[in-house]
Amino acid sequence: MRLGPQDADRGDRWALLFATGSVMAVFAVGAAVQTAYVYHHQMVQGAGVPVLYRVVANLGAVLAMLVLLFWGGTALPSRGPWQLVIGVLLAGVAAAGFRATLQTALGVYVDGQMGAVLTDLASASVVSWIASAIGFTTLRSRRRLRVKMAEAARSQVQIELALSALHHEEVRVRREVAEGLHGTVQQRLVLVVARLDRLAERLGRGSGDDADLALLAEVREEIETVREADIRATSRMLYPDQLEVGMVPAIRALLGRIPTSVNTRLGVAPEVRVLDDPAASMLSQGERLLAVRVVEEAVSNALRHGRADVIDVRLSQDRDAVHVSVWDDGVGFGERPGPASGTARLSDRLALAGGELRVSSVPGDGTQVVARVPIETLREGT
Repeated sequence: MRLGPQDADRGDRWALLFATGSVMAVFAVGAAVQTAYVYHHQMVQGAGVPVLYRVVANLGAVLAMLVLLFWGGTALPSRGPWQLVIGVLLAGVAAAGFRATLQTALGVYVDGQMGAVLTDLASASVVSWIASAIGFTTLRSRRRLRVKMAEAARSQVQIELALSALHHEEVRVRREVAEGLHGTVQQRLVLVVARLDRLAERLGRGSGDDADLALLAEVREEIETVREADIRATSRMLYPDQLEVGMVPAIRALLGRIPTSVNTRLGVAPEVRVLDDPAASMLSQGERLLAVRVVEEAVSNALRHGRADVIDVRLSQDRDAVHVSVWDDGVGFGERPGPASGTARLSDRLALAGGELRVSSVPGDGTQVVARVPIETLREGT
């Protein structure tokens, strides 16, 4: 719970009073007991005064000091340093005077003990000042701690805002690049292919020989390969197919492009289907993209390095996150991925988002990739 300025000032004031009162109370009781003990053993006049009277007088000084500090407003931030010092000095002298008055009224002093009165005034004033200094040190420590906590909270908010902005900017850039590749570049290549087709027809009706026709057919096939294999693949890499519809459709589209010789399975828990409902999705585009990237990286490694025949993908809800698990029956690996690998980069990205990525593999016994992708709407609901 965040405290307002008035609550914080009230807390500082009570911390000042508590620290000051505690120190003075210890001195009050200890001094009264010590004085009675010394007087009793040395048979000094005044030894017959009950210890309780001395304790009452000393605690009266404590109470007076606390009242003066409370009503004098010396703990308020608007007070300057010199005002605080002067206020504390005057409050200490006043509390010592009140103590001397109480001791006189209770019969602690006897006639002709003016020297004892002055000594008690000085000592009580010093004790009051020392206790106040400790109290103000406690107050300043509270304020410094509160400032540091506020700065840490602001820094955390700034970090979260920066990560969120980076997340949204990445999604926006990926979408624009994907649309550019899928739209402008692909359309131009389609036009080039159409022109080549017309040229091939003219050459076929004219004087062109079979070698020219074969060359044109080869160029057309190469352009078509670039359009299908390179541009569309790059487009999917930047912004997966069906991601606008949902996380599950995008993963299903990804698995659908795997060769039929590889057996793929997709299991989705009912609660994940609710989260990813296209009509009322609780997943942001960045969260969908991160989950799809986990599956994409795991599937890519299973096919490229693991030579897997079976790939099993499972999606479930894990408290405030989506739990993504990808298992394959490939050859596995013995060494951990290097820091420059796609898996390591994906792990760093998940860590920044508050998630985690675990990879377990045994040579000859397949690989399992498990990721936890935090979901903001689930966090807000807890």
